[in-house]
Amino acid sequence: MQVYSQHARDADRGVAINAATPEIDNICHEIKAAVAGFGTDEGRLNRALGARTLAERYLVSVRYPQIHGKSLVDELASETSGDYRRLLLLLAQPLADAEATIIRDATKGAGTNEDLLFPVFGGRTSQEISILKKAFFKKYGQDLVVTVADDVGGDLKKHYLAILNALTQPYDPAVHNQHKAEELAEVIYKAGEGKWGTDETAFINALVSIPPEFLRAVDAAYVAKHKNNLARAIEKEFTGHTERALMYHVNIILNPIETVVDQFERTMKGIGTDEYGLGAAVVRYQSILKEVAPAYKAKYGKSLRDRIHDETGGDFQKLLLIVLEHSI
Repeated sequence: MQVYSQHARDADRGVAINAATPEIDNICHEIKAAVAGFGTDEGRLNRALGARTLAERYLVSVRYPQIHGKSLVDELASETSGDYRRLLLLLAQPLADAEATIIRDATKGAGTNEDLLFPVFGGRTSQEISILKKAFFKKYGQDLVVTVADDVGGDLKKHYLAILNALTQPYDPAVHNQHKAEELAEVIYKAGEGKWGTDETAFINALVSIPPEFLRAVDAAYVAKHKNNLARAIEKEFTGHTERALMYHVNIILNPIETVVDQFERTMKGIGTDEYGLGAAVVRYQSILKEVAPAYKAKYGKSLRDRIHDETGGDFQKLLLIVLEHSI
């Protein structure tokens, strides 16, 4: 799935990004006015930053230090706190940088927050993984592959490293035909359902190698010969965090809207709300919220706006709802 802005992809290819436009300058000045002086005008800040598209926020993050001599992240970090601060900082930087922050937060300290990681890595294009790795290194001076390898273990580590080491093949219609779909489906079957025990490495590497544009054809070939689909094969062969990560990888490609709908629900169901996970989902999937919101209501019987309103509070709630309402 592709979630980074066109500006981010252009910049990765070396295209110069001109953020110096009157509209972007006005947004930068409005943000500065909201945090200037004694105290922060949260309402003004929320409107200035939250009511923007992904592309506009990318340009603001580039332009703000050019005008005010300080990055937007540095400006806001000292002005706010708590869940509200974390959401603001995700919105204040390019999405790749925001996801680098999420990875850092998920892996630092004792233990790993797996729930934050698998939506970052699942189903992403090779270009976006490359952009993410560069953003992480620039931000933290560390190789993302090494960070993940040091912090994650077992089959989940194999899955993430397969993604980060660019095992995903570029899509080539001349190569990725029906015969290739059947071949890959059979490799996955023989590594999983077709053998006693599971060859986890072979299964994961084969699955990750499939270009996103080609996964549906492989899934159809698997169903045609073995009746189960790839998701069912994963359920039978894996458990725990690895199962969830592999399922997310497949489902975000094959059924992106429903998968994001379920991800939103997962952050809010049960006792307590995963505010960080919810904020990350709103920021990451802002560009498809127009499709996600009606699908959420159809599946869960309540509008996404009302659900978020009921599960959150304070400035965090207000900012989330501004982003949502200006995206649907």
